[in-house]
Amino acid sequence: MQVPSGVVVSASVGTAPGPFGDRPTQALRSTESRSARDCARAALATLGQRSADIPTGEGGQPVWPTGFVGSLSHCPGFTIAAVGRVGVASAIGIDVEVHRPVRPAVAATIVCGSEASMLTRLASSHPAVAWSAVLWSVKESVFKAWYPLTGRWVDYTACEVVIHPDRGSFDARVVAPAGPTECSTMPRAFAGRWSVVGTRLCSVVIVPASQRQDG
Repeated sequence: MQVPSGVVVSASVGTAPGPFGDRPTQALRSTESRSARDCARAALATLGQRSADIPTGEGGQPVWPTGFVGSLSHCPGFTIAAVGRVGVASAIGIDVEVHRPVRPAVAATIVCGSEASMLTRLASSHPAVAWSAVLWSVKESVFKAWYPLTGRWVDYTACEVVIHPDRGSFDARVVAPAGPTECSTMPRAFAGRWSVVGTRLCSVVIVPASQRQDG
């Protein structure tokens, strides 16, 4: 997946995902989380930052060394991290998922606005793609970029997404009410990339350091 100069992506491949009914155990999740942090350290080392600790913040987010921003993700059999310098990016969100449809009951909790009709159109024109999973992943990436900027987690329905199937890109807007500590120039519009490779899909949002207000 293409990223701007000054942002490094590092990934690790493990055991392939199992059948749809499989659910990762807590031990496996812990192993994947450690692997994702190893990927993050590799990315940091590429950027010249070695032996970095990446603790977990109060909101569950990774805490990056001074001068860096980043994001990490894992799913069964795959871990990934994206890290950049603060002069290049003000926030990064990355997500990886197994490429398979989201359960209908779960999908109903993440879709908002015109997204339902968009998913129907996409399923008709590009049936090989699990579009509910793409939507899920895109919103995960947006929220991972949103939280470090605002200190607020919001519901999936607080983000409206338009997926561009032929470009492998998307546009998203967070429509949640402004929090008490948010300034008027806080980004609410996000643009990113998504791709499907084999059994996995990945999405990424990189907020440029120069972005201080909605585009």
